[in-house]
Amino acid sequence: MKLIGSDYDGTLNHGGIDQEKLDAIRRWRQAGNIFGVVSGRGPDFLAELQEKLGDNFDFYASCNGGVAVDAKGNPLFNYRCEGVDARAFVADLLEWGAPFAYVNWDDACIMVGNAATTEQVDYTVEDMPDLPYFHKMAVFLPGPDEAGALVDKVREKYGDRVNPLQNWWCVDIAPYGVDKAMGLRRLAAHFGVAEGDIIAVGDNLNDAAMVGAFRGYAMAQGSEELKTIAAFVTESVTDLINKELAD
Repeated sequence: MKLIGSDYDGTLNHGGIDQEKLDAIRRWRQAGNIFGVVSGRGPDFLAELQEKLGDNFDFYASCNGGVAVDAKGNPLFNYRCEGVDARAFVADLLEWGAPFAYVNWDDACIMVGNAATTEQVDYTVEDMPDLPYFHKMAVFLPGPDEAGALVDKVREKYGDRVNPLQNWWCVDIAPYGVDKAMGLRRLAAHFGVAEGDIIAVGDNLNDAAMVGAFRGYAMAQGSEELKTIAAFVTESVTDLINKELAD
């Protein structure tokens, strides 16, 4: 039995979720294997994933591997960032160039900005809810260089408490020690899959931990840096599945 953990944006959904892709996933699972999504998106994306894939998957790991459920939404594990003052952290992110920040906790997500973005966001820093923890924050910068600079600033001040992960011009911020590789290890243990039988596929740097740790694939249109880490390059998840079933 093998397990595929696929990133969603730019990977599983690259070119759309067409019938050919659904049929490939179905054949993979009918052969006794496990398939699921490991994404930087929040837990609230599960409903849309169920709509797109139906019952054609086994798990969804959101928040870059920190929060996982089975295909029906039953909880499997849940990591929280509890050692950071969420309000002060958001204030720093805005000062470092982020126009706003998405904050995920449990099934909720809010958008927090400053006075200049009040009409676009749910809260300003001053009136955002008091949060005893969060699962993930995400910010969007003008480009990859600005995103990389923000990652460096987050690591310098908060690197012992959070894990910033760059995804093109986006930065996802997970609890310390949380990444997609950690999430896939826990999921593989849950499903009884040996670590040597874990397959990971992604398109960007927030996928690097899992692509480098396991039998890793990088998407052909994805990050050049990720391709140097991956064992294989694939045009699509469909092609990946066809190759793995043939091997």
